[in-house]
Amino acid sequence: MSTANQIQVKTKINQKELYEFIMHHNYVSMRGVISVLFSVLCLGGTIFYWEQFSIIQKVLMLFMSLMFTVITPIEYYIRAARQIKKNFKEEIEYDFDEKGITIKISEQSSAVAWDEVIKVISTRHLVVIYLSPVRAFILTKKEIGENFDTLKALMEEKTDCYRFKMEQ
Repeated sequence: MSTANQIQVKTKINQKELYEFIMHHNYVSMRGVISVLFSVLCLGGTIFYWEQFSIIQKVLMLFMSLMFTVITPIEYYIRAARQIKKNFKEEIEYDFDEKGITIKISEQSSAVAWDEVIKVISTRHLVVIYLSPVRAFILTKKEIGENFDTLKALMEEKTDCYRFKMEQ
């Protein structure tokens, strides 16, 4: 159900989508860039100084090289699987209107005013609406569907975000 002033999106997040959110949230920041750069520099140092390192130094350098490029993404994937089982069992319904966003899960309902939205970003498959640095609504683009442009226009008009990047 969608009108010019009201858009309804029902979504159920799966593990792949939650993993995409976690990876984007953690690796697009300055901290994420520095983490990957650290791993790449460790790998370069390991290769360059391989002959001069003792076996324990080689192991530690290889571990640090893999830390943010292999180990952490695997840990995020496992975390996404756990969170899906624990927190994303049911379909979430989002109603967007002139007043704000209403969220419904089963019989529970909550409303958020537009002035509480601090950031809106999109990834390849998701639209993420941040209410704080650690609290966000995750919507799938496939569930938004043909309402994407209408939702984008409504949020651009009603929010005063410090960052608004919503691309299809």
